[in-house]
Amino acid sequence: MKEGPKIYEKYPFWMVVVINILMLAVYVAGAYIMFKLSMITGILYMIYLLILEFQLYKNACTSCCYYGRLCAFGKGAIASIFFKKGNPKKFGERELNFKDLIPQLLVVLIPLAIGVALLISRGFDVLILIAMLYPVFSWVCLNQVIYGKLACIHCKQGTICCQALKFFAKKKK
Repeated sequence: MKEGPKIYEKYPFWMVVVINILMLAVYVAGAYIMFKLSMITGILYMIYLLILEFQLYKNACTSCCYYGRLCAFGKGAIASIFFKKGNPKKFGERELNFKDLIPQLLVVLIPLAIGVALLISRGFDVLILIAMLYPVFSWVCLNQVIYGKLACIHCKQGTICCQALKFFAKKKK
């Protein structure tokens, strides 16, 4: 009889570090492009990222079973520093749909569009091209590893109730 993957009560620190480096690189790539356009667009992009992270910590992480502990992204431990514990029963109440993902998609799509415009208007720049390609590579390849092999497969919250897992694991009809 084959056993399932190990469910972590607290994720290994090395895994949290690796996942965060890969994920934060998407933010850094987008910020690089936005700052290349102008200081104002770079600052506005950074504010947008902070708002998204704030909402995640406040609305999801506070009700997750990893609140106060290291989840795959380390957010449970960080959320407990800034916010009071929420109601774990509320974590799985809300049903995710595609429109809930739009703010996260914009993290990549806006810098991608700006990057294309910069390459056209200002000429070829290898760093801008790399900053455009990394988030796409992350979406297509790295997210499969991060979520499929490192994070979700070992997540205790997923065994209880996770909106994202339910959304992404929907059976194709």
